[in-house]
Amino acid sequence: MAAFKLTKAHILESFLPLRHIADPALRDPFFSTTVSPSVVWTITGSAHSLAGTRTSLQAHADASFNRLGALLRAPICFTVTRVLLDEDVLEDGSVWACVETKGEAVRKNGKRYDNEYLWLTRWDAQGKIVEIRSYFDTMLSEQVLQEGDVEAQKESN
Repeated sequence: MAAFKLTKAHILESFLPLRHIADPALRDPFFSTTVSPSVVWTITGSAHSLAGTRTSLQAHADASFNRLGALLRAPICFTVTRVLLDEDVLEDGSVWACVETKGEAVRKNGKRYDNEYLWLTRWDAQGKIVEIRSYFDTMLSEQVLQEGDVEAQKESN
């Protein structure tokens, strides 16, 4: 059996499920097949509540996706706009790739949530993502989270 070789085509195909928003189950292959459950996922920065490094997919989901998702009408529709592959294979067989995406969604309050992301991804020798460093407009995300906190406070009064 030939060794796995990371290609742009593999990355593009792997990210396709993140375009589905009507049926969240159609997004599952990205999280169950593409991303390792023990992924090391870092949201860069320090001056916002999403910043930090998590050492599992579930921990990352709890710290970011689930928090933002609760304030959106549907999941974020991610569209890949660019993929850059590092030509160097690391000693463990992993390879780094940059995946730039546009993320589009509508907040529950009707306002748009449109963000641009750059995920620096490390793929293992089996073609799974084992590490992500995420860069995006964290000010926008923080604004959405703060608006959600204000709305929740109004509802509880």
